[in-house]
Amino acid sequence: MLTLGLSNMRDAAAALVENGRIIAAAEEERFARIKHVTALPVHAIRFCLQTAGVRLCDVDAVAVPWKYWQIGRRARLAIGSMLRSPQLFRVKGARSADRLAHEWKELAFLRSYLSRRIDGTPCPPPVFLDHHLCHAASAMLVSPFECAAVLVVDGASEAHTTMLAHADPDHIRVLKRIPLPHSLGQFYAAITAYLGFKPDHDEYIVMGLAGYGEPRFAQALRSQVLRSLPDGEIHLDTRLLDFHLARHRIFSMDFVRLFGPARLPEEEITQRHQDLAASAQLALEETLLHLARQLKKLTNEDRLCLAGGVAYNCVANRRLWREAGFHEPYVPPAAGDSGAALGAALWLTHRTGRFSERKVMRSAAWGPEFSEQACRAALEGTGLAVERLADSALCERVARELAAGRLVFWFQGRMEWGPRALGNRSLLADPRREDIRALINSRVKLREPFRPFAPSVLEERAAEYFDLPGPSPFMLCTAPVQCSMKGVIPAVVHVDGSARVQTVDVDSNPLYRLLLETFARHTGVPVLLNTSFNVHEPIVCTPQEAVRCFLRTEVDWLVMGNLLVKRTSKPD
Repeated sequence: MLTLGLSNMRDAAAALVENGRIIAAAEEERFARIKHVTALPVHAIRFCLQTAGVRLCDVDAVAVPWKYWQIGRRARLAIGSMLRSPQLFRVKGARSADRLAHEWKELAFLRSYLSRRIDGTPCPPPVFLDHHLCHAASAMLVSPFECAAVLVVDGASEAHTTMLAHADPDHIRVLKRIPLPHSLGQFYAAITAYLGFKPDHDEYIVMGLAGYGEPRFAQALRSQVLRSLPDGEIHLDTRLLDFHLARHRIFSMDFVRLFGPARLPEEEITQRHQDLAASAQLALEETLLHLARQLKKLTNEDRLCLAGGVAYNCVANRRLWREAGFHEPYVPPAAGDSGAALGAALWLTHRTGRFSERKVMRSAAWGPEFSEQACRAALEGTGLAVERLADSALCERVARELAAGRLVFWFQGRMEWGPRALGNRSLLADPRREDIRALINSRVKLREPFRPFAPSVLEERAAEYFDLPGPSPFMLCTAPVQCSMKGVIPAVVHVDGSARVQTVDVDSNPLYRLLLETFARHTGVPVLLNTSFNVHEPIVCTPQEAVRCFLRTEVDWLVMGNLLVKRTSKPD
């Protein structure tokens, strides 16, 4: 059974699955070059079909993680709240009209849209699935677990914001759902807007900023805005903080009286802003722990699968791992709405009894890859010096350059699935240098100086450097850096003493593994600073994008497959 999963929501994406085996998966933003794009993922679908060598008519089923017509409860809630607030009526009404005209219209006429825009061949009738069950499947059906507790937390599904479930080999059984408007994801997004950043986009910036603050507003948030109730219930007071108004930078007078005026996007970040970020982060962590402990009580499982956009909060994931009572967590590399596209394909395959090739997802390399010929074609006419080296010689050369303080763009194999660069579309640097973060920010990233950089580490040596309970292959959990190592790898230590760790095993990425081993042999440190290959754009996908990004930065080296590329003059 060949199943195409797709999502046209924020973080639009497509994935292709055969009998449960993943063939391809990619986010539309990597092709459209618009971060978090909301669109019918035409480019991503074409990529998936081309990878399998099939046409749309060869697909047995199309799965969509959204029952778009089931908006009755959401509509009733929206109308009730809109009638209480003229401002909310204006902004939410406009948003609903826009979604009706674009996202929902695409889904209502999806079959004809796909046939016309993909390859002109017939499209099978789409199957629309429960959004949160697709999130659950995106984690559970690629996890190493036969049975597990499942926690899905995001902004909103058709009418809910959170799902607690129990999964076994045959079923995902829903135990509890929390309805709108009580949304942990929308709470954090509204705080993101209040702090002057872009909601549904910059929450990771707020997570980084939180490390610089003290949670002195946490009690006010707990008592006034986001409350944990008995039996795993939560309550968000949308009269004080409403996500839909916050998107338009509208905040209630009561909220402003409690926490002060909202920060403007270009305004200086003060201690109050840092403290509010720390307070919101603590409130989110405590609420997640409240939900997870209730789930533990309901299931008595030791294993936890976590999905939904809130699962990208790697600081909260660390607390769930350590404090919720679960010994083995699993978070897929694309935990948000892009991952729901894959979850839809997996879930429909499972429901129809065709799930015969279940594999544990240990690598996120499901995107496009390019030949050496394509890489050479992208380099033609650039004036860059190109040298081809065998794997071992390439890693020797790059390791020495990194150890000498050089920056290296690393472009290899299939593009990663999910938001993290995991050694295929990465910018690499020496973590031992205190000044390397400032160097990267000034020469490449041009971003806020308080944002941390992440380490990649050989899996078997991770415990020497990080207090990490187990493997973290997708960089979705932070861990305290061992006290004795903070001075050894200062470039990847956040202000709170933690790091967002990627562990690299012996099988998932052999060339990146060899580079880490070579760097360890030269320096004694099996760790590299690893951040994404991009500058104010989605992570690069093609060789052409890699070359263009390299040329407009001051990075010293570009590696594309076995090609070592060096600039011959200072960039303009």
